Amino acid sequence: MVNKVSIVGAGAVGSALAFHLFSRLSFKEIAVVDVAEGLAKGVSLDIEDTRSFFDSSTQIIGTDDFCAISNSDIVVVTAGVARKDGMSRQDLLKINAKVAKDVSMHIKEHAPSAIVIVVTNPLDLITYIFAKETGFERNRVLGMGSSLDSARLLNILYEACKVSTSCFEAFVFGLHNNDMIVSTDKIRVKGEAVSKFLNKEAIKKIQDKTALRGGEIVSFLKNRSASFAPSFSIFRLIEAIYEDKNEIIPVCALLQGEYGLRNLCVGVPCVINRKGIEKIIEIELTEEEKQKILIAKKEFLQLKDLGL
Repeated sequence: MVNKVSIVGAGAVGSALAFHLFSRLSFKEIAVVDVAEGLAKGVSLDIEDTRSFFDSSTQIIGTDDFCAISNSDIVVVTAGVARKDGMSRQDLLKINAKVAKDVSMHIKEHAPSAIVIVVTNPLDLITYIFAKETGFERNRVLGMGSSLDSARLLNILYEACKVSTSCFEAFVFGLHNNDMIVSTDKIRVKGEAVSKFLNKEAIKKIQDKTALRGGEIVSFLKNRSASFAPSFSIFRLIEAIYEDKNEIIPVCALLQGEYGLRNLCVGVPCVINRKGIEKIIEIELTEEEKQKILIAKKEFLQLKDLGL
């Protein structure tokens, strides 16, 4: 049973997620924690006022006290600075690595049995910091990134083909940045290769648009980043855990030999259930994809450069 979910960070993503959970699933308690005084409390009261619309019996609290995450089955971390237009990943890492280390300490102290879902960017690196700092089994620390990228790919495919997203089999894996792997040769439309529906130029545009989607959104929003799709991507992960679905979802996981990588976190297809990551699925990669996934090694050198 999943009785309690805690959300660290009451910004746009965290507050939207809290509402999705309150309105769609039944928990004993949802705790929203944010260091900004009053923010989490205000969010929780606002959501609580929708109780009659959903006939919900879930208790929701908002506070700046990390003790509130005690006995959580799942802790979602959205805390940290959101990427702003013109901000480098290195700048973002320097700020959010400190946040990650601090939050890891609180989770380890108050929720030592929890599954941790990381949302804070740069996601792959921050997920690794949580895995390292908590010392939790690797099935209990996962990052949301590739599940969001896959949702974006499905939407972009819909726009290109004008076919229901339920007709597609497609996912994104690798790093949650511009080097993500959009494996178009694995996309199927009701079992048929996507090349039967789109030419090479159109397929390349889909790859590029998917990889650049997050940055595109930030360029319009300026001082904030996406929230609706990320919050629902997290919700779907929690739903898979809550319902013990054994659903295959690409998430950022700590690899220990899979795909020839060790001691780093990267997005890969995984079986998700009540344990968190039940199994990491190794799929066959093309030579180009093998080279692209190895970029993760260079990405993680940033952690050594910062002494993390």
